[in-house]
Amino acid sequence: MSNTAITLTKVDKIFCLYRRNVHRVFETLFPFGKQYHTPFYALREVDLEVQRGETVGLIGRNGSGKSTMLQVICGILQPTEGSVIVDGRVSALLELGAGFNPDFNGRENIYLSTSIMGMSREETDAKFSSIIDFADIGEFIDQPVKTYSSGMFVRLAFATAISVEPDLLIVDEALAVGDIFFQQKCMDYMKKMMAEKTIVLVSHDMQAVSSLCDRIIVMEGGRKIFDGKTDEGIALYTRLVHDELFEDATKTMDSDKKVPEEIQGAILEVEQDLLEWIPVDSSSRGGGGAVDILKVSITKDGEIFKTVEQGEKVTVRMLVCAARALEQVIFGYTVKDRVGLAVFGENSVATVETPPQLPAGFSIVKFEFEWPEVISQEYTVTLGVGEGDHPVDHTIQCWAHNIFSCTALTPGKYVHGIFNNEIRSLILTNF
Repeated sequence: MSNTAITLTKVDKIFCLYRRNVHRVFETLFPFGKQYHTPFYALREVDLEVQRGETVGLIGRNGSGKSTMLQVICGILQPTEGSVIVDGRVSALLELGAGFNPDFNGRENIYLSTSIMGMSREETDAKFSSIIDFADIGEFIDQPVKTYSSGMFVRLAFATAISVEPDLLIVDEALAVGDIFFQQKCMDYMKKMMAEKTIVLVSHDMQAVSSLCDRIIVMEGGRKIFDGKTDEGIALYTRLVHDELFEDATKTMDSDKKVPEEIQGAILEVEQDLLEWIPVDSSSRGGGGAVDILKVSITKDGEIFKTVEQGEKVTVRMLVCAARALEQVIFGYTVKDRVGLAVFGENSVATVETPPQLPAGFSIVKFEFEWPEVISQEYTVTLGVGEGDHPVDHTIQCWAHNIFSCTALTPGKYVHGIFNNEIRSLILTNF
């Protein structure tokens, strides 16, 4: 058996768009006559290899081609051009509950759904107990599914769908189902499967993607524009989303803005080591564009650092340029772990009663925070400038994504989880 589970070579998928339904009839009756349709490329020249046992996340904005690619991999859609090779039995979680009959009870729908997926009645008999245990809907298993709550419905649908033992599992937005306890159960199941199955996962939940996936593919306009590390792929996706939100602003944003010599001379009187700061290029920025973060400096005791421990003070400076005056400006930071999960952060709304004003032109922003006790691993720092007076509901004018990295150390300690929270008292009562 080949070590490659999925291979896509120069795959195109073209849909025909018609302005009127009758035009579709005209082209069917007169195939060599006038063309009435407009071709739409849902996928364009996509190359992809997924190795056996790999977990790959497929992310991108709505309409980027993610779901179409999954349907091509599953064989639901045939490519217009190119080749698709899938080696192994495939189970797809594309639309939970598809094929369920609302008038059938849960038990009957399990047998109906598994038969559609190619399982024999004997195979379903052997799996039945584990399905109902996973779904955990109790006596409702013998009630019509039309009487189920939406949470009960998707629990049964998910439990039934994963009962097939595939070589390849294709998942499209099917993990955020049910309550938090069932979601944790789904995540635990996925992590157990990762050791021996090949998984392709589509989700807008970056936390799920970053915690499950070995590799990220970013889609945009039907093309694969990134294939690589999880944190880098999530950072690119975040920038794409920000650019979509502020499309007009990003078109006019000056990505190569330089600091005039006279301004730089004045700044040097305040900050002597400005020229040694980290430059922020356009590929690391996103947001509304009213403010550009041009350079940043992140230091500990006045020095650039690569390791940091609990209680040490981190100083952040940003050289920013505002295209206009901002009446209410917010500055903040987010620290992410090696797979892109936000571990901690804060913004200035929590520390100042009245948001400061930012004049047009160049300014230096300086703030400090104390490093908490977090698990020993590498972290990245993202800096941001917003506009508004609410800690969450405000306009992001500029993000500097993953601009700095360091490794947290906890000498002599073991961190239980992301961070430790001390037990304040312990009482043991014996009888």
